[in-house]
Amino acid sequence: MADKMKVQYIAPQDLKVPEVRITSAFDDEIYSMFKDDIAKAGISQPLLVAKHDGIFWVIDGKNRRDEALLQGLKVVPCVVVEMSLKDMQLRNLVLNRLRGKTKASEEVKVIKDLWEVHSVSIDEIVEKTGMARERVEQLLQIGGAAPEILEALDDGRIRVCHAFQLARIVDRGPQVRMLQYVIQTRTNCDMLKEAVEDALRIIAERGSGEKKVPVVTPPPLPTATCSICKLPHPVSDMLAPPMCKTCFAYAITAHEERKEKGQSPTVRRSPIAEAILGSEKIGEQGV
Repeated sequence: MADKMKVQYIAPQDLKVPEVRITSAFDDEIYSMFKDDIAKAGISQPLLVAKHDGIFWVIDGKNRRDEALLQGLKVVPCVVVEMSLKDMQLRNLVLNRLRGKTKASEEVKVIKDLWEVHSVSIDEIVEKTGMARERVEQLLQIGGAAPEILEALDDGRIRVCHAFQLARIVDRGPQVRMLQYVIQTRTNCDMLKEAVEDALRIIAERGSGEKKVPVVTPPPLPTATCSICKLPHPVSDMLAPPMCKTCFAYAITAHEERKEKGQSPTVRRSPIAEAILGSEKIGEQGV
């Protein structure tokens, strides 16, 4: 970065946004306040802009730039620095991660672009961003994952450690099937690591031709039999004693009906026990 930074007023339409970058995300309430503040007071915090080959690139401030365009602002304040595209991405990575609200998939794409396009080593990324080496290595691996995995990562349904393990399986079909299993069973990272190790072993054996092995698929979802309807249900849908959610609702209903009839609430049989003992009657109601 150059030692001297300049503040300039630049038309928002003249500010380019890199295709690969991290952008801070707002929730609806904060975004509404953000828009209202710009409408009333304009943009008071300058955008951080890199000048490279005569082109102005937004490092930090894409949301402000976009809102300026929407509200028809003629110019926006910018702190301008001379910077290479590689350094621009590294700076974008640092500034937006510090805010805490970013999409993990964008972080993955920036790391991958630095590695593949700009030939930035892992050591340099770690040095200039302060990121843990293990995280950088995991993000590079996740760069080859199926889109469904990146989407689940952004939605918070899985963590980086899950995405990393899933991305170790090269074939995207098994990746997605294993992803579905992880989400449905809430598999932790240690258990997933063991499953992926087994999958990779099977794939290696199949490739060597030493022996025939089945296609790699995640194990079947564990089930348990409901004490009332006697049908199998996913373990994640079971309550204690083993009971599906539908039958549990009937148990609660039976308890409420008992209260409405004025029967003693101190009766020793619990609503669940009563529902179990009356399972034949419940079954006639369509459970």
